[in-house]
Amino acid sequence: MAANLVDEIKAAEDKAAASLREARAGAAKRLNGALTDAENLLKEAKQGAAKQFRENISTAEKKAEEKAREVVAGREAAGKTFYTQHKDKVAKTATWIAEEVMARYGRG
Repeated sequence: MAANLVDEIKAAEDKAAASLREARAGAAKRLNGALTDAENLLKEAKQGAAKQFRENISTAEKKAEEKAREVVAGREAAGKTFYTQHKDKVAKTATWIAEEVMARYGRG
């Protein structure tokens, strides 16, 4: 009976050791799966953030370009207005300078 009891104890220990190995293997698989999932989620998050960053940059560039066009158009209009206001003065001044030079130094 003692030998039988020892065999039962050894069988129980072997069964417990096998269960422990299976549990450790299962835990390792679950841990590896969780790590893989975490890496994938991190990769997706980084890609999403990079995409959103590129979209934000593109939007900001479009807004800046539109604002620049508005500024240039406004400055062109101001320049044309200034030109039309002063073009007669330039012609008159050029004529006056030519007359002064001819009066002082002669006509040739």
